[in-house]
Amino acid sequence: MITKKELLEGLELLYTGKAFVGFQEENPFVTFLRFDKKNWSKIWVKYGGRAIVTKLKDVRLKSEGNLAV
Repeated sequence: MITKKELLEGLELLYTGKAFVGFQEENPFVTFLRFDKKNWSKIWVKYGGRAIVTKLKDVRLKSEGNLAV
């Protein structure tokens, strides 16, 4: 699991959560923007040029595990 100390703005993460509108499985990477101000278990990420909110548990560091898609 990712810790708060590991997340820096601009860090590329692997999205492992449920597909959302516009998500493409062949491009599962999102860019960390910030933590949600109301809930530390949610984060804002950038995907496809837009900012979305997702759960911290739905992302992992690119270096964790198999990155094959």
